[in-house]
Amino acid sequence: MRYARAPGHSTRLHEVAMLRVPVNMIEPGMVLARPIPVPSDPRRFLLQRDHEIPLDLVPRLRDLGIVEVWVRHRDLEFLEDLIDEGLSDCQREVYASVRSNFESIMQETTAQLDVGRFQSSIGGLFDYLKKTVHGNVLLHKLDAFDNYLMSHSANVGYLSLLLGMQLERYLIDERSAKSPRDAKDLTVLGVGCLLHDVGKMRIPSEVLNKPERLTDEEMAIVKQHPVYGYEMVKGRVPASAAQIVLNHHQRFNGEGYPPRVDPDTGELLPPLAGKQIPVFSRIATVVDIYDAATTARCYSGAKQPVQVLHEMRTWCEGFFDPVVADAFYRLVPPFPIGQVVGLSDGSEAAVVDFNPNRPTRPKLQGLKDPKGQRLEDPSLHEIDLALHLDLQITTVNGTDIRPYLASLETPILPETSYALL
Repeated sequence: MRYARAPGHSTRLHEVAMLRVPVNMIEPGMVLARPIPVPSDPRRFLLQRDHEIPLDLVPRLRDLGIVEVWVRHRDLEFLEDLIDEGLSDCQREVYASVRSNFESIMQETTAQLDVGRFQSSIGGLFDYLKKTVHGNVLLHKLDAFDNYLMSHSANVGYLSLLLGMQLERYLIDERSAKSPRDAKDLTVLGVGCLLHDVGKMRIPSEVLNKPERLTDEEMAIVKQHPVYGYEMVKGRVPASAAQIVLNHHQRFNGEGYPPRVDPDTGELLPPLAGKQIPVFSRIATVVDIYDAATTARCYSGAKQPVQVLHEMRTWCEGFFDPVVADAFYRLVPPFPIGQVVGLSDGSEAAVVDFNPNRPTRPKLQGLKDPKGQRLEDPSLHEIDLALHLDLQITTVNGTDIRPYLASLETPILPETSYALL
C-alpha cells in the first residue's frame, strides 16, 4: 500500500487523502491527515496534521489509549471532505468541560458541578449537529485521551445526540407531556449522558482502575456509581438528566442496577422495565454499552465496531428498547469510513460509505487486487457490496470477522419503524 510521505519527499500532500491506520501498524514515512490532541488539553495538539509520525511516538499513543490515526493516502482524497473540523472543535469543547468538572471533583477543590458549562458545550454541539449532520458523522468519535472516564463521558454525550436526532418522532410520542418542540430538544439528553458516570468519582481508584477481574465485593462497590452520581446531580440539573445518571444501567427487560428502594420504608420495589424507564435513559443505555466496548480500558483493549455490534445483537438480548436499538443499528456502521478491509476474493479495499439497510455490505474502493498488488487506478475499482453478493468482507486488521456478520443483517423492527419515519 502506498502512503503519503512527509514534506521533502516527492509526493505532494494536496494529491493525497486519508486512511484509518491502527497505531500498531504505523510505518516509517506515514503522514498525519488529522491532528492528535494533547491529552491534558484537547484544544491543543500533540502532533499536527501534515507531519510525519515519529516512530518513537507510537508507544506514547498506545499508552494514551489511541487505537488508530488518520494518515494521508493518495487514492482516497474524496474522504477529506467528510472530515468536519468545526464538529471536532465542538467535541473538544465538550471534552474540556467534562475534564475540568471531573478534575475539580477528584481534587475536591469544589463541591459544585459547573452545570452551566455542560449545558453550554452540549448545546453548542447539538446546534452544530442540527445544521451540519450528515451520514458519516461517526468519523468523529472522540479519541481516548489520557482518561477513559472523561473521554467515554464525552463520547456518550455525542453519540446520544446523534441517536436522539434519529428518534424525533418517537421522542414526541414518548414524552407526550411536553410540547413537541420541548420533547425533541436533546440538550437535556446530552447533559445527562455527559454526567452518566460522574458517580464513579466516588469509587476508590484502586477498584475503578483495577486491570484484573473485579471480585464480587468490588463489583458491588462499582454498581453504586449510579446512586452516587444521582446524589451529586439531583437538584442541579433537570430531572430528566438526573434520571439518566440513575438509570443508565437499567435494562428494558427489568434487569440491571441499581435496585429500586422505597424512600420511606426502605423496602425493595419492582425494577423499572420497558417503557417505565424514561426514554432518555433507554438511549443512554445503548450508547454507553457501545462506546465502552469500542474504547480501550485499563483491563481490556478496544474492540472493533463490527464485533461490538454483533455482541450487542446477540449477548444483550432484552437489554434495549427495540425502537431505540433499531435506530442505533441504522446509525452506527460496523465498518467505519476509511477502514481497510480484506475481501473474500483476497483483495483489499477501503470503506467509503455506509449502507444502513445492508450494514455489512458498504461501498468500498479497491486498494489491492487478489494477488496483493496495488491497483494502478483505484478510482476505477469502486465496489458496492450490496450489488456484489459474491463478495463479502472477511478481515479487519488481519482479524477474521466473518462470525459477526450474520447477526447484523437481521432487522430489529419492520421497515415501518420509527427509525425510518
